[in-house]
Amino acid sequence: MSYFSNSRRGWLTIAATAAVGSLALSGCSGATSTTSPGEEPQTIKFSFSTTNPTDTFLQDTAAAFEKANPGTKIELIKLPADTEPQTVTTQLQGGNAADVMNIRSGQGQNAAMTGFAKAGLLLELNDKEFSERLPESIEKLFKYEDKVYAVPLSSMPTGLIFNEAKAKELGITLNAESSFDDVLDQCKVARDKGVSLAAIAGTVPPNTGIMAMTLAVSSVYGPNPEWNADRAAGKTTFADEKGWQQALDGAKQMFDAGCFQDGAAGAGFDTLIGSMGQGNALGFFAPAGATKSIADSSKGAVNPVIISMPAPGVSETYLGTTAELALAGNAKTKSPKLVKKFLKFFTEKEGAEMIAKGQGTLPVNLGDYPLPASYEPISELYKADKVRTLGQTDWPSAKVYDTLGKGVTAMITGQKSTEDVLKEMDSAWGK
Repeated sequence: MSYFSNSRRGWLTIAATAAVGSLALSGCSGATSTTSPGEEPQTIKFSFSTTNPTDTFLQDTAAAFEKANPGTKIELIKLPADTEPQTVTTQLQGGNAADVMNIRSGQGQNAAMTGFAKAGLLLELNDKEFSERLPESIEKLFKYEDKVYAVPLSSMPTGLIFNEAKAKELGITLNAESSFDDVLDQCKVARDKGVSLAAIAGTVPPNTGIMAMTLAVSSVYGPNPEWNADRAAGKTTFADEKGWQQALDGAKQMFDAGCFQDGAAGAGFDTLIGSMGQGNALGFFAPAGATKSIADSSKGAVNPVIISMPAPGVSETYLGTTAELALAGNAKTKSPKLVKKFLKFFTEKEGAEMIAKGQGTLPVNLGDYPLPASYEPISELYKADKVRTLGQTDWPSAKVYDTLGKGVTAMITGQKSTEDVLKEMDSAWGK
């Protein structure tokens, strides 16, 4: 089965998110080791974060690399979710970042690759394998001036993480054939049953932003996968694009229909999993790796699936994917060869499969990798090639996405209109 068109040797083109955990942030500069003069230190430091505090797939992958390369050592530094992007940015700029670290691909989010590469802070990955293993449809997100500076960690779709079993108990049905009006109707049914269809974290712009993007993939990027290029060329704007108006109007309609929990505008990130775990909400918007995190955290009591989101006024639903989480090397590392070898391991079969299995995601370099069971409701969209990469990673700066996320919260509280938010996004774009 071919999951994506325009991919090199059928490789997949989605990516995952990460963030959680905590550890001391000191001592993150380049590694030291007792080696002979002229030899590289064979110990490097790796800073990262994961969606679930109990996840160990990155630690396990690092251990597998050590086993396959006797004499090497990967020192692990687990960073907390809410400060990880800023921590990495500060450390890179200060010259004391780890040898390898989580960053975001492209340029449209905080701690994004392009800005770091432009400033000379990242190690160029000039071995041919890095370029050859990047799917064509996302390679620009990992390159700066046609040179590779990062690798995708893994790949996954984004949509509504949904407790399908609980929903069926309540007589609530959503699937790939559901229209936007069906969603609004089911929101009302859920409210009558004492739950909300979805929880959102109104104080966390990336969460309200990703909710809006799951609508925009059907109204904007589904019909026109090159919309970002058209915006960059001045052929359109957010304010002039009907699809963006439909997406943001849809977010407000969902709020008005009671789709979100009470107090959604003031909620934090912890509300998402908490509301679902306590049975107060049937789902939340996130990349699909969250399905495994919830299943693991609940010890199998909750086994959510991921479903796509239709948009108002459109006849076809598309599945959104993201390619935002990446791994990169520090330009100041004392072990550039070892860093590249470690990063390369994540693009090879053993490392890629370990990450995919641990996250419940899809590897970027194994086109025949089976879809996880939680992907069943979206499997037909893969077969029909109704999959689109979400656009925020390729936006010119993190300010545009931040404006979207904050704007959605202002809309649902009645402080701003759809037109206000779209004009502000155009202003943040800068052209």
